[in-house]
Amino acid sequence: MPMMNSEARKRAVERELMADPRADARRLADEWDREADHEDACGNGFAAVILHAHARELRAALDEPDQPAQPLSA
Repeated sequence: MPMMNSEARKRAVERELMADPRADARRLADEWDREADHEDACGNGFAAVILHAHARELRAALDEPDQPAQPLSA
């Protein structure tokens, strides 16, 4: 990947979001997984489980948009 300054990087991200609006949702799921790993490392396993579950549910909804989302308790 070529080196970019922060403004070029920001514009590249904006172009990517305009091309695929689901990219922001995928990024959110990735962030939830990173936050879950951090919570788990801090000893907060309950929060980690919840965050990982939300990330999985979001990814499942993105992968199969025609299917209704399954509730976490099912």
